Formats: sequence, C-alpha cells, structure tokens
Amino acid sequence: MKTIIAVDSFKAMRQRSLERASRFDKKEHVESERRIFFEHPEDMASFLTGRRLEVLRAAMKQPRSITELAIALKRNRPAISRDVRALSEVGLIQLNKQINPGHGQVQIVRATAKSFDFRYQLTA
Repeated sequence: MKTIIAVDSFKAMRQRSLERASRFDKKEHVESERRIFFEHPEDMASFLTGRRLEVLRAAMKQPRSITELAIALKRNRPAISRDVRALSEVGLIQLNKQINPGHGQVQIVRATAKSFDFRYQLTA
C-alpha cells in the first residue's frame, strides 16, 4: 500500500474523497493508499523533524526495538521513545510486541510502508 504524506487543504481533501467514493460506487478499481495530511507547511515541518525522519528511515531498513534504535542512532532512549510514539500516532510506524526470552516482551518498531511519498506544493 502506498503512503502519501502531504500538505493540503481541507477542501482539496474533501474533493479527492468524493472522487474516490464515486469511483467505488461505479465499481472502478481504486488503488489502496494511506494519506496523511497537514493543513499548513509549518505543521508538517514541525512534525517531520530531521530526528523523526532518521527514526523512520532506520525502521524502514530493519525492524528494531526502541533500545536498538537508540544505539544505532546514538540518541537517548527517552527521546527515541517520544519520536516513536509520535510517528506511531499518525500511522507511519507500528509497534509489535515480541517475546524476549528471559526478559518478558520487547516492542519492535516497524515502518508501515517500504517507501513514503512526501508532497509539498506551494501555491499562490
């Protein structure tokens, strides 16, 4: 499934949804996709920080625990945990519990897609 992350207006999102619904009603093929929108470019920039993108890239390369991400990215665990939580809340990554023999369970961080399409279009 394709994931698109973009800056877009509510009006444009609504129009796109109506067009997709119309295609569904006509029994036309509609490609499966996930869309994450920000209304303002500033919102997207403040959410998708360089540090969060590093976490996302690392999770795309290989699913890992939060501790493993912290070691790989040379950052402290609480900071990675905050970024993982934020990325998880918008659906860019998911957490899966896995048995850690002798130590209970560990949460594995996985990207929800193999690639992400970031779109930003500045219009007058």
